[in-house]
Amino acid sequence: MSRLRTSMMLVAVLGAVCALNGCGPGAEAPSEPQAAPPEPVVEPVPVAGEGLQGAVIVASASKPIHAKAAVMLQEEIEKRSGVRLSVSESMPAETVPAVVLATADEAGASPPPRTEVPSEPEGYAIWVDTSRGAKTVHLVGRDDRGVLFAAGRLILLLDMAEDGLDIADDTNVSTAPRYPMRGHQLGYRNTANSYDAWDLATYEQYVRDLILFGGNSIELIPSLDPEEKDGPVMEQTMWDMTVALSEMIGSYGLDVWFWLPLEGDVSDPEVAQQELDSRRALFESCPNLAAVMVPGGDPGHTAPEVLMPWLGRMAEVMHEVHPDATLWVSNQGFEHEQNDIFFDYLSTEQPDWLEGVVFGPWAKIDIVELRDRTPDKFKVRRYPDINHCLRCQYAMPKWDRAFAHTLGREPICPRPKAMAHIHNVFAPMADGFVTYSDGIHDDLNKFVWNAMGWNPDADVTTVLRDYGKAFFGQEHADSVALGMSMLEENWVGPIAENDDIAETLAHWETVAENCGEALSTNWRLQMHLFRALYDVYVQEKVVAEARYEAEAYEALGQAGDTGVAAAIEAARAALAQADEGPPSQALRERIQSLGLDLLESIGFQLSADEPYKAKSSSRGAVLDYLDRPLNNRPWLELEFEKILAEKDEAAQLASIDTILNWEDPGVGGFYDDLGHAGKQPHLVRQKTWEEDPGYVHSPQEEYGGPGETGRLSWQDQASTLFGTPLIMRYEGLETDAAYTLRVTYAGRFRATMTLVADGEHEIHGPMAQPGEIGPVEFDIPKEATSDGVLELEWQLNEKRGCQVAEVWLIKQEN
Repeated sequence: MSRLRTSMMLVAVLGAVCALNGCGPGAEAPSEPQAAPPEPVVEPVPVAGEGLQGAVIVASASKPIHAKAAVMLQEEIEKRSGVRLSVSESMPAETVPAVVLATADEAGASPPPRTEVPSEPEGYAIWVDTSRGAKTVHLVGRDDRGVLFAAGRLILLLDMAEDGLDIADDTNVSTAPRYPMRGHQLGYRNTANSYDAWDLATYEQYVRDLILFGGNSIELIPSLDPEEKDGPVMEQTMWDMTVALSEMIGSYGLDVWFWLPLEGDVSDPEVAQQELDSRRALFESCPNLAAVMVPGGDPGHTAPEVLMPWLGRMAEVMHEVHPDATLWVSNQGFEHEQNDIFFDYLSTEQPDWLEGVVFGPWAKIDIVELRDRTPDKFKVRRYPDINHCLRCQYAMPKWDRAFAHTLGREPICPRPKAMAHIHNVFAPMADGFVTYSDGIHDDLNKFVWNAMGWNPDADVTTVLRDYGKAFFGQEHADSVALGMSMLEENWVGPIAENDDIAETLAHWETVAENCGEALSTNWRLQMHLFRALYDVYVQEKVVAEARYEAEAYEALGQAGDTGVAAAIEAARAALAQADEGPPSQALRERIQSLGLDLLESIGFQLSADEPYKAKSSSRGAVLDYLDRPLNNRPWLELEFEKILAEKDEAAQLASIDTILNWEDPGVGGFYDDLGHAGKQPHLVRQKTWEEDPGYVHSPQEEYGGPGETGRLSWQDQASTLFGTPLIMRYEGLETDAAYTLRVTYAGRFRATMTLVADGEHEIHGPMAQPGEIGPVEFDIPKEATSDGVLELEWQLNEKRGCQVAEVWLIKQEN
């Protein structure tokens, strides 16, 4: 937030920070934005040289969206500058500056040369006219939404530095969005790690924030039960909040979407009618509804031949209440045969009641195929998962396992470069997007998607500066932009070798210091400082626990001299150093303190325990993983018990030797720790991440399997999806040698796979993942390696995808 020199402005700015950034439980709630502009006011007396500080915002009260845009502009400027402009329907005197909101068909002024109001929907032009004597800023939209987005853009253009409020005389903007759908899912439900703690005013502030960057759609997740509260922090029923949000979002002229899965068995006529009746009641309760999206799966399990005719009936019900609302359906979770039925239905029936098809997570084809198989009559909407980092649609590439095991699936995850690329690489296949989000941890990603949806050629750094200016203050724009990029880079490469992680924390500490008292209220500042602290904490923990494990192995290596029991006791003592506390207790305390601040300021639920009450630890509750072991201690402790239970000393020493030489494949052999980005040199990537960020046609690092008690090498795997084979390739083998393959099968899919060498030699037939995780061995036919090259291909027989944790190729002794 900008810090102004005069004490009066400073008080105004600090008093408004909470409203600017949203308030959670216990925080001072932002004032309710006005539904219409106030009555015309007496024109202020202009002050020479004050720029726009005495300006009047001119908008027609008879146009509700213009009136809403005017009040939004008035209040958002005041929050950021301490300057409150007046609102009027009439132009002020020529000596008084003005900001005029109008559509192109009613604008009284002509744009300057080389500027025109775009003809596309939602387009607008902004320019400054000084011919009146005082400045006049024209915000001219092609339509009402164009006016709204012009008002939002003005927030990013205004100079709100310490010397007042102004705009450059040569400001000249003419722009229209490339893609018509640009929205986000903001579901009031317990699954979300923050939205369920919000009140209506907090939602409204966030909707305004999204408008600044061109967002035009909000997708809600309603309950069909009027009494349901599915979480402990909710103040209202899901039904009542949906009704209120429908009214509020619609008042800005934005599209209100409903995400409405079908989980009842509608092949039963009675159930089918009940499902229709419950939806009718919901539709009748909500004043605004633009579209309904029904996922085919995740959740939902209705076969497409049953689902599609029932959706036709639902469309009739919807149109009786909201005649202009549109209906969309996804093929999420459809098996290949079901996809055939689905697309055949679209091609054959060409239903007029369906607006389009949604491409979402766990669709078992890529968006290129979906667009190709969808008749041209139907639009395509993307439903991208922008809020998860693993076990998701767009997983973090080559993520260090320490981050995966602590930050998990829903961390604070600014990924500006990645999100811009993911948007742009597939954008031509669709008419836009409404993203999948379950909280504010992906906050920056939403704004990057908005910006790219408006203009895919936008410079990412410029978008980050705009984000910094909008939510931290003009003087912090550049440092925030750099800080966001640094947080993204923290996750690149091995954590122990990343010297930039400490620099990132130092940078965000400087940002916080420069923002002064705003740290106590600005949840975006709190959130990204929290992530910077957490990254350093995990890095220090990784380094320390790797050292403890190395000391344990050194002790085990002395077992032949000291005795097995003494060696294990020394190894346990080395590992137990972690119990003495984290490497930096001060870091841990700061993380916990900021967590409480985030709960207070925005309702961020960072733990499943009190006072946070997250739905589960996997739902962004990263405080629950501060003590998770990041070495092999849990597995080693179990192995120690097994060794001590063994009566034969030779067997005990052999077991210790296995532990110490786990990754050693012997002379002429090879070891791959699949899922560990730095230890899988023989893994074949059919496509690069840039080509296939959703990993539909290529392997990814997957995290999940036997839990914390398994070896680290078992807790992540190389993984493919939807029938894509998992391939490894070896070159430079000894042509006259025989080889044995040792494999560890692990992973949450628990897949059944067939393994084939060189496309013709079956190493094993359909084989399910063993119940007890551990290596299994197979002989490789000499014919497969006699040319010095070996290609191994795991083919999926059952479940979601192939998963392999470890592979040794061992040269047999002659």
